[in-house]
Amino acid sequence: MKVVKIVEQAIADKVDTQYVAAQFPHLPNVGITFLCTQDENDQDEDEWVDEKGRHQFIIRLPYNLVQHSADIRAFMVAMVKARLGEVA
Repeated sequence: MKVVKIVEQAIADKVDTQYVAAQFPHLPNVGITFLCTQDENDQDEDEWVDEKGRHQFIIRLPYNLVQHSADIRAFMVAMVKARLGEVA
């Protein structure tokens, strides 16, 4: 699994993409982009298959939750499981 993030600099260290990727080694053909910004106007969930055949997902994290939480890694993993249809 390839996991990347698009986040505000103030919370960037809290969005641990390496941790999330390590939880899903059995899904090499999936890409996750975590989006967490103060501008939350666009709430549509995006999903597509890229030119390499990788199934891509955008998961939006609530900015206020991330900002005020000490550790959101378990929440991030649960969000990925929910989007992929796995039991959280």
